[in-house]
Amino acid sequence: MMINSVSRCFSRPNLVVRYVLSFVLVLCAMPFAFGITYETRDYAVVDGDTLRMDIYHPVCRPQAPAPAVIFAFGGGFMSGTRDNNEYLQYFQFLNDNGIAVISVDYRTSLLKHIDESIVSLPERFATALVYAINDAVSDFYRATTYVLENASELGVDGKKLFASGSSAGAITALQAEYWRANGYNMGVTLPQDFNYAGIVAFAGAVFCNDDLVWKSKPCPMMLFHGEADKNVPYSILSAGGMSLCGSQYIAKTLASIDTPCEFYSFEGKDHVLSVSPMHDNLYSILGFILRVCDGKQNASVNATEFIPGAVKDYRTEFSIEDYIKANMQ
Repeated sequence: MMINSVSRCFSRPNLVVRYVLSFVLVLCAMPFAFGITYETRDYAVVDGDTLRMDIYHPVCRPQAPAPAVIFAFGGGFMSGTRDNNEYLQYFQFLNDNGIAVISVDYRTSLLKHIDESIVSLPERFATALVYAINDAVSDFYRATTYVLENASELGVDGKKLFASGSSAGAITALQAEYWRANGYNMGVTLPQDFNYAGIVAFAGAVFCNDDLVWKSKPCPMMLFHGEADKNVPYSILSAGGMSLCGSQYIAKTLASIDTPCEFYSFEGKDHVLSVSPMHDNLYSILGFILRVCDGKQNASVNATEFIPGAVKDYRTEFSIEDYIKANMQ
């Protein structure tokens, strides 16, 4: 009697479909029951350093090539790792929604062993920082080129590659697009017809001489920054004919050339914005990526988040010495 009941149950088409769908969903969720998984590849050897990337594939790989985010870690160009636990929720969320993530190494040796006495020599620190940014962007270009050359094998869409990063990594991603748009040749270049689909930057900035000028139109950008950030300028820090332009200043220049930009400013927040959006703003980030992929990113957004009743006595103005000290800690 029990056998007959089970047979009748499974003979109903709607129940069969339900069981099949449930089984598929369980299979898709299984990798994360044991933690996020990835494959590691060497993508370049530079100055004796082997540079690697971790490739996080979407849980259920689509038949069509997937959009991909190339991510650069933070650490003040002195430290940091591509597999920092603070980033994994971001990677997993994107994977869950059909987007591949490629977290990459870049060289940090130039500033890693810098002497603390350089705090009193801002010009020397600025020069060292420029060289460090140059190394990071060169490596980011190498990683991007590797992904493009192996896109079919990796299952990613070379026309839907986004650049993303945290802090120093955000500077790297933004600088990569700035130099691409301005045609800078640093000895390592991207394919001539390549454009990043978009940028997602957490507390980033762009280094430039004098003022921020885009010689060709850059890709759409999504920027997060706290206005009390003393590690990376929120607006602009200029000294000796050089400037480090933060998210607020970048958003302003993009608006002047009609480039879509979603800028999220946070009152009273410091450098925590280099990580917190990867936990708190995931659906906004996903929306931005999907809109760009669908060709619907044609508007700019300026949003300010604040906490009612929060203390207002925080600093927003910092000297170059303040920034150097904060990054040396």
